[in-house]
Amino acid sequence: MTKFELVKLIRRRRGLRVILKAIEESEGSKAEYLKILRRMLRDLKEPARSAESEAELRRLEMISEGLVSTADRMVSQVLRVEAKRHTKAWKASIKRQFGIDLSAVIRDEDLEDYLRASGARSAGLVKGLADDTVKRVQTTVYDGLIRGEASTTVAKKLTADFGVADSRARLIAQDQMSKLNSDMNRIRHEQAGISKYTWSTSKDERVRARHRALEGQEYRYGERTGAEDGLAPGQPIRCRCTARAVVEF
Repeated sequence: MTKFELVKLIRRRRGLRVILKAIEESEGSKAEYLKILRRMLRDLKEPARSAESEAELRRLEMISEGLVSTADRMVSQVLRVEAKRHTKAWKASIKRQFGIDLSAVIRDEDLEDYLRASGARSAGLVKGLADDTVKRVQTTVYDGLIRGEASTTVAKKLTADFGVADSRARLIAQDQMSKLNSDMNRIRHEQAGISKYTWSTSKDERVRARHRALEGQEYRYGERTGAEDGLAPGQPIRCRCTARAVVEF
C-alpha cells in the first residue's frame, strides 16, 4: 500500500482543518450478504424437514458443508464489491472537497491482505451459522423421535429453529458490513496520513444513548473511545456509526 500525506498535496493556509463527510455503509451490499445467508438456510431447510433417521441427519451435515463453501465464495465477492465502492467513494470525496485526484496513489490492490482476513472472518461466521443450525435441527429431530412426537409437532419446532437462524443471519450481515465500512475508513484515512476522526452517528431514533453522547467527539486511531470496549465507530455489535476524517493543515 502506498502511503502519502494528503495535506502536502493540498494548497492551504496553516491553521485550518476540514472534517470530511462520512462514507456510509451500503444498504445494497448488506442486503446481498443477507440474501446469501438466507439462501443457504433455505437450502438446508428442505432436507432438514424430511430428516427422520440418523443417516438422514448425517447427510444433512454433508449438505451443509457444500452450502457453506458456496456461501463463502459469494460473501467474499460481496466484500470485494463493497471495498471497490468504498474506494471509489473515498476518492470522489477528496476530489469534491479538495479538487485532487488520488487515482495514482490509491488502488483496489491495496486491500488484498485486508480482504483475505475479512473473508476469513466472515467464513467463520457463515460456518458457525450453518453448524449451529444443523445441531439445533438434529436435537429437535432426535428429541421428537425419543418422545414419539407427531411429525407436525416436529415441523413446528423446526420452523422455530430456522427462525432463530434467520435472526442470527440478519445480525451477521449487518455486523460484518458495518465492520467492513469501519475498517475501510480507518485504512484509507491512515493511508492518507490522517490520524484523527470525529464520531458520527446515524442521527435517528435507533441510535443507542451511549453512542448518541459520542456524536462529534474527536479521537485518534488506536485510542479508546467511549463506546463498548473502547471500540471505534462501526465496530461494536449493531453499531451504524461512522468515522469522519479530520484533515488538519
